[in-house]
Amino acid sequence: MIAHRKAHFPQRYDRRQFLLKAGGGIGGLALAGMMQQEACAVWPGATDPLAPRQPHFAPRAKRVIWLFMHGGPSHMDLFDPKT
Repeated sequence: MIAHRKAHFPQRYDRRQFLLKAGGGIGGLALAGMMQQEACAVWPGATDPLAPRQPHFAPRAKRVIWLFMHGGPSHMDLFDPKT
């Protein structure tokens, strides 16, 4: 029974094995940090692709009345397949 309990404990690592196993993780964290800094750098002259653009034509509408009528028929009920 005692031999069975010993099997659950992990093996001891010496300094060389610890540095080999931890070095990859620390190097990955350093690489992620460097890539994050590079990605956040602002390039001069770079434009935001999601920024609002000027319209192609001058808008004619001055005001809009938006009507939301809750409780109408479902879009599935209004669909008319032309078969």
